[in-house]
Amino acid sequence: MLLRAVIIDDEQKGINTLKILIEKYIENVKVVAECTKASDGIITIENYKPEIVFLDINMPEMTGFELLEKLSWKNFNLVFTTAHQEHALKALKINAIDYLLKPIDYKELQFAVNKIKIHLAENKINQNQFDYDKLISTINQYQRKKIVINSKSGIESIDLPEIVYLESMSNYTQIHLNAGQPILTSKTLKEFDNQLCNSDKNFIRVHNSYIVNLHKVARYLKDDEMIIMANNQKIPLAKSRKDEFFEWLKL
Repeated sequence: MLLRAVIIDDEQKGINTLKILIEKYIENVKVVAECTKASDGIITIENYKPEIVFLDINMPEMTGFELLEKLSWKNFNLVFTTAHQEHALKALKINAIDYLLKPIDYKELQFAVNKIKIHLAENKINQNQFDYDKLISTINQYQRKKIVINSKSGIESIDLPEIVYLESMSNYTQIHLNAGQPILTSKTLKEFDNQLCNSDKNFIRVHNSYIVNLHKVARYLKDDEMIIMANNQKIPLAKSRKDEFFEWLKL
């Protein structure tokens, strides 16, 4: 099945680069139109009704988000292309299949298009769904040593090596860092367990209420069954987690 694509980017260089990547690395996708003006992009999408729209966010006439709000036809697969990730939280509210940071890597482009093909094959419609984890997962593919989370003040990009431990606060999680104030996020510890512990061997859940960065462990007190972190914080070690913790310590 040939998929028709429209590229909207205020920089012609960005359009040309993406077209080259698509022609060279992506099968069964044809760029049928391109626009450097957001207003032209609205007309183009309405006229062509493409399967894929590659949309820049930072444009002078109107942002990519404003463009989307003006569309009456939105039955397409959206891929954001941008040099900035500070728009991440707002992007979550849009039907974005993926979020590609410039300069675009052809492998990430292939990954995004393959997701679109799978969605179309399975006849899935995810329009206007809020999918925080999908976007964060995408961003983390580019910044494998970071996590991006929403906090009270906005979006926080945190270097994983800066994290000492994460503490459950009911339906929230407090992230304790090497320096500065802890950051409170609405993600649960279970979500961080899935995000960090399953993909990063440096983090393990040692207790119902705690995930620790193993490289920040300073001591283990056998009698108290307590882990002492680099910031001198005492973290309880649950019996069910001992084997995994000791395996890392090679005891």
